Amino acid sequence: MPPAPPPATVTTCRVPDDAARREWSLVREGTDDSAQWRLVYRSAALPAAPVTLALHSAAPSVAPGRVTLRHRAASGLAVCLDARADGPSTIDVVVHPVIGMNVEPDPGRAVRDPGRPVDAMNTEGPLAVTCSLGYGTGAPRGDQWMLGAGYAWGIALFQSSGGQRYTATAASWARDLTRDLGPGLLRGRLMWGVEAMPFFWQDRPTGTAGIGISPLVWRWRFMPRPRVAPFVEFAFGGLVTGAPVPEGTKRVNFLSHGAFGLRWRPAARVGLVTAYRFQHISNGNQQAVNPGVNAHVIWLGVSFAGR
Repeated sequence: MPPAPPPATVTTCRVPDDAARREWSLVREGTDDSAQWRLVYRSAALPAAPVTLALHSAAPSVAPGRVTLRHRAASGLAVCLDARADGPSTIDVVVHPVIGMNVEPDPGRAVRDPGRPVDAMNTEGPLAVTCSLGYGTGAPRGDQWMLGAGYAWGIALFQSSGGQRYTATAASWARDLTRDLGPGLLRGRLMWGVEAMPFFWQDRPTGTAGIGISPLVWRWRFMPRPRVAPFVEFAFGGLVTGAPVPEGTKRVNFLSHGAFGLRWRPAARVGLVTAYRFQHISNGNQQAVNPGVNAHVIWLGVSFAGR
């Protein structure tokens, strides 16, 4: 008989900007045919270990981009959950102190007031939360597409003389590489992606067109807020232009940028992107001189979540 699979966290929901750092995790134990569901509550305000509630006969709906649960027990326990990977989410938990719980205290510490974790776990009505969907959903990795355009102006920095003006468009694809990692406000997921730049046009100091590609895009997407999801990224690639950029160097250059952006989410899987990029173009010291281009870029676009 094969061993039972380890417990899988299907979704974890947190209250944004919450001093108590409250979070509720829906955990599945066992196989799909004989799954047992539990709700695990954690909070910085509780001295004990996480509070675990058994959800007997629970039947959540688990989809790649959304988890919903409507569960009510005769004991008075009620859980109403609508967790979305890319959209507004809510949780409503009602727990009565007489409900049997598994409260695991810190080693050597007794639970003297079992009602206190229960009171803390209650949401007192629907609560707006941000949720991440884990590997238990059947979609361990999420895809993200972005289409965008930016306007750039070069600055005098290091060997760059500045004064360049150019416009670029790009399409990128990225995929989650990890689960949620990191503490507090830094918590998020690491993504790897590829960005293609089909249109590049420099109009100052001379006019020239080009194309580029960045096969190494490393993006850290922070835990989403109810309506906005911040991210930072670094990208490395190449650019080919009709005339040397900047003048006096080469037509083939290295292309890199660092960026900070916000993805505003009017819909569950569609977002509007605003970002700032600091972009660098240079020949990588392949010639005796390497003035390069260092530019500020204002970037606007739209994103589509694959789950």
